[in-house]
Amino acid sequence: MPTRWTLVLRANATSPEGRAALSDLCAAYYQPVFVFLRRSGFDGDTAREHAHSFFAHLLQRGFAGPDPGRGRFRSYLLGAVKYFVSGVLNRARREKRGGALEHETLDPGGEESAAHLIGDPAATPSAEVFDREWAVAVMNRAVAALAAEHAQDRRAHFEALRPWLMGDGAASHAETAKTLGMSEGAVKVAVHRLRRRFRELLRQEIAETLDDEADVDDELRYLCAVHG
Repeated sequence: MPTRWTLVLRANATSPEGRAALSDLCAAYYQPVFVFLRRSGFDGDTAREHAHSFFAHLLQRGFAGPDPGRGRFRSYLLGAVKYFVSGVLNRARREKRGGALEHETLDPGGEESAAHLIGDPAATPSAEVFDREWAVAVMNRAVAALAAEHAQDRRAHFEALRPWLMGDGAASHAETAKTLGMSEGAVKVAVHRLRRRFRELLRQEIAETLDDEADVDDELRYLCAVHG
């Protein structure tokens, strides 16, 4: 089954299928772009305006180039937002000099293209900032999908076990067992199953941003390393 990014690449970003898939991806990964813009020096309101403008243009025009992001939506979007920031800074400089404003495209191109050559490097955060936020977004989406799988009668069960997903602030097995009215052994089994399902959902979410599902393991390892 094709992933959302595969649909964008193969069906084309301007086709109905590719457009819908690209829209879903943009909505899912708004936050990394917004944080990148904030770290580029824009205040909150301006960053939001630029983020909306960036995504609106991307959805309207699609992209240029035969191989956006080399098969990874994360890489493509990072290149595109870098190019966007460069265009905003260049237009601001031209405006100060009284020059005419020019409309910029959102083609990230290759490693040596203007997409990767920001006019004011001091004003642009590193790629790691974007990738860290991307990792957070991926994990949050996997957690949200996992929560959605637990019906109302299992909500308390999930909330009690949820801290074990990341290992932060989790109570002891004994405390959790007492809260849920379960044995410690049953809690350990439940935690194991929850973590296993979380990993499955995490892999599914990552796969949707890749053109080749064979790259999921590499992407997962990278995002885990960046997330810390």
